[in-house]
Amino acid sequence: MKIDIPFETKPPRLKELVDEHLMGDVWIRDTPFGPVTDTLLLSKKFGISHSNILRAVERCQKDLATELKFELCNNLIDNSYLSGPRERQRTYRKVDITEFGLALLLLYINSPKARRISAEIIYRFFVLRSYVIGLKPNQLVVLKGHYRKKIK
Repeated sequence: MKIDIPFETKPPRLKELVDEHLMGDVWIRDTPFGPVTDTLLLSKKFGISHSNILRAVERCQKDLATELKFELCNNLIDNSYLSGPRERQRTYRKVDITEFGLALLLLYINSPKARRISAEIIYRFFVLRSYVIGLKPNQLVVLKGHYRKKIK
């Protein structure tokens, strides 16, 4: 059975969508939870003050803290950094953010770039969904097997 593959290798990750369409490379490093960025880099890329990004993180944590399925402790990870003149450096708060954490946080950041990224994610989801809905059950099995082989 031959089916057309909707994406050349595999469905794009949020990291790839963000990099390709809007912000360039914002990911600092890979972790067991996936690629990670932080609030300092996001504030620079969105052109928003760091305190506003931290406020968005706090609103996100407040609203979604009771939802265990979102695992906010693994997706929005408190951290700190040193800043100021060498003899008077102080520790400031920052938050490390995973791909899923960024998807949640985009709902709380009020900026045109954040809205464009959210729209792109939703658009890609609906493209993939409309493709998958048109498949027969046996075609879905073939598609799953195709991507399993590509990922390994």
